[in-house]
Formats: sequence, structure tokens, C-alpha cells
Amino acid sequence: MLKALLIMNIIVLALCCSVKAQDKLELGVMGGVSYYMGDLNHSQHFKESRPAVGFIARYAITDRLAGKVHVIGGGIAGEYPGMGERYPLQYPNFETTAVSYNKLAEVTKGEEYEFSRVLVNVSVMGEFNFRSYDHIFKPEDSKWTPYLTLGLGATFYKSYVDKQSGKTDFVLSLPFGLGIKYKVNKWLRVGAEWTMHKTFADDLDLVDPNGVQINPNDPYGSKHHALTHNNDWVSFCGITITASMWPRKLSCNDGLKNYNK
Repeated sequence: MLKALLIMNIIVLALCCSVKAQDKLELGVMGGVSYYMGDLNHSQHFKESRPAVGFIARYAITDRLAGKVHVIGGGIAGEYPGMGERYPLQYPNFETTAVSYNKLAEVTKGEEYEFSRVLVNVSVMGEFNFRSYDHIFKPEDSKWTPYLTLGLGATFYKSYVDKQSGKTDFVLSLPFGLGIKYKVNKWLRVGAEWTMHKTFADDLDLVDPNGVQINPNDPYGSKHHALTHNNDWVSFCGITITASMWPRKLSCNDGLKNYNK
């Protein structure tokens, strides 16, 4: 008799395992801006920003952890002004005015340099939520959360050499950033995200090494490369809009069979 009751209880519990919980999969788009940081822009965020658009797929592992895939395309640009800057005196091809004590001079006339290109970044990242997000037992208290994100990516672009051959090159990148997301209703989510991508390339700002006298990898003529500037950075910042596509099912919760978010 006890064995029969035990078997019946196991069957009942198994039948109660069809309860909807967190949504597993979100698909959507991202729109915003992209910009470059490197030898021609060491520290000014959002300088020379260009439009960026992309696709995002997010998979909820738990209410605190998610994985996602980003595919984002955007423009980057930068410039080296030939007027009104201060450079080492030994740098060639400049006409200078009075010399200061530290052997620097005001540039009154010099070579100008600028670049712009479009690139595509594909990234696989994890999201680490600061708060419980989209939890079945706390739907009103888990509608939003800030999060950290990091992972591994690849940046596709046409370098100066590739433009001549028509091929597209790619390099690995390390993306990381911050974001915030909000559950508007049962199927719609919105958010904002800002990520930096450290690429393993130093030629995103190279247009034509033979066409100008400025070397974009050493524009100030210092003949010294700091480790932090040996590779170029690309950043994306924008708004995300995603839709829930695949509801998750709880493993087992007796008494909640008819629960629906």
C-alpha cells in the first residue's frame, strides 16, 4: 500500500511539471552609435561617433545569469589635425614657431590625416545580473536589473591592404561593458548597453601609408608605443528592444499547474 501511494505521488508530481516560468530566449535589435579609440584618440569617449545597428539573441540560464550573441555593424572615424597642436620638435614635415624649454613647438602648418571605415562585430558574451530578473515567483519585483557583460568576439573590416584585394579581414576582440534591461510586459523587453571591444589589431585607423606623411600608429613622433595603445578599441552604445520567444518550464512545482505569468 505504501509503495502504491509513493508511486502515485511521484506520478502526480511529474504531471505538475508543466508550469511556465522565466522566458528562455529573447530575439531583437540594437540601435545606437559606435566610435574608435586608439593612437588618434586616446581618451575621448564618443568622439567622431557614427550610427550603429545590430541583432541580439539572449538566452536566460537563471534569473541572475544569461548568455547572448551580438552582431553589430557600425562606423568609426578619427583625425589628426595639422593645425594648433603641440608635437616633438624632431618630428619631420612641420613648420614651427618659437621653441619652448621642453623642446616642443606650436604647429603652424602640417600634414592632416583622417580616416573612416565600417566594421562588423560578432560577440558571444555572458550577462551577470545585479538583481533577480524575470523571476516567476517575484514577477513585480524582478522586472529590471543592471548587469555586467563580457565575452569573446571577432571584428570584421576591410583594412588598407584588403581594399586592394577586395577581401575582408577579421581579428579577435575582447568585449566587456555595462547595461540595464527592463521587462515591459509578458513578451517585450527594452534596455540600454555600452560595451568596449579591445581588438588585437592596430590598423583600424590606417587608410594609406604611402599617401600621407603622417604615421597613424605614431602620429606624435614619439617613437614609443605604450602597451595600452598598441591595439585599437571599438565601442558600441545603444538601445536594445527584444521579444520573448520561448517560455521556460519549471522542473517541478506542485499546486502551480495553472499558474500563468
